[in-house]
Amino acid sequence: MRAIVTGANGFVGSSLIKKLIAHQIEVLAIDVSFEPSKLPDHPLITTAVTDLTDTEQFNHLIKAKEYELFYHFAWRGVNGPDKAKYDVQLDNIRLSLQCAESAKRAGCRKFLCAGTVAERSVESLSFLQRTSGGMMYGSAKHCDHIMLETYCKNIGLDFVWMQFSNIYGPDNKTGNLISYTLGQLTGQKEAAFGPARQPYDFIYIDDLIEAVYRLGVKQTGRHYYFIGSGTPMILSDYLLKIGKMLGREDLIKIGARGDDGVRYTFEMLDTSDLVKDIGEYVSGTFDERIQYTIDHY
Repeated sequence: MRAIVTGANGFVGSSLIKKLIAHQIEVLAIDVSFEPSKLPDHPLITTAVTDLTDTEQFNHLIKAKEYELFYHFAWRGVNGPDKAKYDVQLDNIRLSLQCAESAKRAGCRKFLCAGTVAERSVESLSFLQRTSGGMMYGSAKHCDHIMLETYCKNIGLDFVWMQFSNIYGPDNKTGNLISYTLGQLTGQKEAAFGPARQPYDFIYIDDLIEAVYRLGVKQTGRHYYFIGSGTPMILSDYLLKIGKMLGREDLIKIGARGDDGVRYTFEMLDTSDLVKDIGEYVSGTFDERIQYTIDHY
């Protein structure tokens, strides 16, 4: 079996590729740079540097072999100022559609794309007077999901939208909630949050990758899955637990920031459909995995 992975040198992409080659799946790894590379030197991995905007070059690259799976993770503006730029986010949507077109041309039997729980923030839009700039990212992912599913069904390409929960692990320095919290506390700085009263979910990278791998190789009956831990909690409970494990609960400042008005529910974080279709994929508790993350951060 062969697979294409875009965003291959990122945290999730590189983790998936290591899983794929462990199962003897040959990988074409695509990213804008592999300097430095997060990937091992392995005969089953072929790396290619491209930003995906040159469709002709990309199609020429992938036509040399037949590929069964296409995992699309490449996305600019996940963090930093580009997160709020509509032109950057619109380019991401266009590239996703181009990748789906290329996947069909390459004969892939399944196209799997990475979404985010931040998409669900759009469900709070009608209640908000103002939004943060970063909400543009969640809105773009939401639009990407709808357009990709429409397009893939139109061209007859099996499509799976994988909506990721918040991911953590020792090597995740992306600035998401746990990465930010650990960075602040290990640097003896305050970690400031809003009220943190809503349900939230964090998933360890190895568990996420196990689910992503199975969604590719197994026959699945749905086009959308939320990938989380299966045991969400109120956000403040997570944050205080991290503070306690580091012995710095005093640096966890809940309520120091204003309420952004975005609301999540436990129903949004339900993984029962995923477990039904691929089996249990979570192999450890949050307490175990966050302790390991802290020890190796």
